[in-house]
Amino acid sequence: MVEEQQKRVEEHTSKIVEEIDKSMRKMKGDAYRCAAICCDNETYSIQRVQNCVKNCNNSLDQAQEYAREELERVQNRLQRCVMDCNDRIKDAAGPNPSQRDLEKYSEIFDNCVTKCVDNYCETLPTLQKTMKNVLSEKKYQQ
Repeated sequence: MVEEQQKRVEEHTSKIVEEIDKSMRKMKGDAYRCAAICCDNETYSIQRVQNCVKNCNNSLDQAQEYAREELERVQNRLQRCVMDCNDRIKDAAGPNPSQRDLEKYSEIFDNCVTKCVDNYCETLPTLQKTMKNVLSEKKYQQ
């Protein structure tokens, strides 16, 4: 059961990463074109080319960092939820649970993890919408 939930998390996470990447592609293209112009200027010194390329990538780097941090934040929330499930089971089971108790607690754990994953998956569409809105703001545009 936990493997099923892990697969759901991976599928939903991959979808949001793909969608956010699509929304950043114009920004990526702009940054690459800008960097190419820097490299094409034969009068620039090495340092000036590096600075120019770095400036071209500033907005993209900031946008990618924002997206990474937001996704990491919700993934951390999921991890904390699963850890809480684990702690609850350990507390309830005590030091020497019987085999019957282990089976019961395993089912309770699976149900708890499923709820955590459900909450995570329900959060992602809102997160995606928010991230797209933030990424479209002027501070991330060149």
